[in-house]
Amino acid sequence: MKKLYVLMAVCVLTLQSVQATEFDASVLLRYENETDQINLAPRKRVRMIAALGITSQFNDTWSFKAQARTGLKNKQNVPANTLYQITDQPAGDKDVYLTRFFIQAKFDNLNLIAGKIPWKTAQVTDLFWDRHLNPIGVHVDYALGAGQAFKFTTFKPLDGANGTVGHMSIFQFQHEIASKWGKLTLSPWLVDYQGESDALYAKKDTQYDNQFVRLSMKLKRGQWQLGADIGKSIKGAPTEVGEAFSDQKTSYAFELKHGSLKKDGNFLTQLRYLHVERFSVVTEFAQNASSRFATSNFKGWDLRIRHKMNKNLWVGGRLSRTQRLLGEAEQSVRFRLETKYTF
Repeated sequence: MKKLYVLMAVCVLTLQSVQATEFDASVLLRYENETDQINLAPRKRVRMIAALGITSQFNDTWSFKAQARTGLKNKQNVPANTLYQITDQPAGDKDVYLTRFFIQAKFDNLNLIAGKIPWKTAQVTDLFWDRHLNPIGVHVDYALGAGQAFKFTTFKPLDGANGTVGHMSIFQFQHEIASKWGKLTLSPWLVDYQGESDALYAKKDTQYDNQFVRLSMKLKRGQWQLGADIGKSIKGAPTEVGEAFSDQKTSYAFELKHGSLKKDGNFLTQLRYLHVERFSVVTEFAQNASSRFATSNFKGWDLRIRHKMNKNLWVGGRLSRTQRLLGEAEQSVRFRLETKYTF
């Protein structure tokens, strides 16, 4: 974290030389209803995700970006604050914190970001990494030409608001192919995660080393897109977790998508099927949008529909049905109504 604070100080001192500064803000309101659990009580609530961002352009090459957001500062893949708890559960904390803070440099074929960075590796879904998590590190995009690119990122995942846990590095190659069926994009990647014990908050399998081979791919034709994220751990499961999980190292997600949210009146529909075994991801960092009880060791369906009302507003709904793969039986149906306004 000390390196991040140094970076922050450098950026603040340099603000006097900026060419232009822009602000952006958004508010998402959501009604959430979770039912059909086996061991958990039904839950209904109204939640909000609010974010305020700033972009300062120093020159044609260098810029600085930051964002403050609502959420739980010690569990940063939970970006929402609960405004009203309809059922009888605690409303939880209501934090606001700095979720992104990074410098960016754009050259002819190279794009570099460093600091508290957003996820930039290409994938169809958030199965492997929840995009609300912004680790501390460096990401590089290098265009090779002819629809080919190389991506490299190395970072320290967060352990709450002030700490980090482990270290992750990712190498990815991206290749676009034009065909009579549409544009096919193939993105194979290799992940190395070095675990670290004694985390304060991010404790779900972050202590174990793991390595993964993964492939993200999508075929786009007109308004339709068919995509997939497939991956497997190439490291043996830890012996202390028991024999039941020894082969739980594969994950896959398939998505059928139609439409976009680019123009007023547009609809965007996404239907996904997910199968995530425990050690096919680092459980603490995997996406949690579709399941209440798990980010790994589950399978299920996820349907999301959104409608663009105007350039600043969309409304939509989302229905997810999931169940646990191994261990004590659990399942969930999560229904959401949501709207987002961008300033």
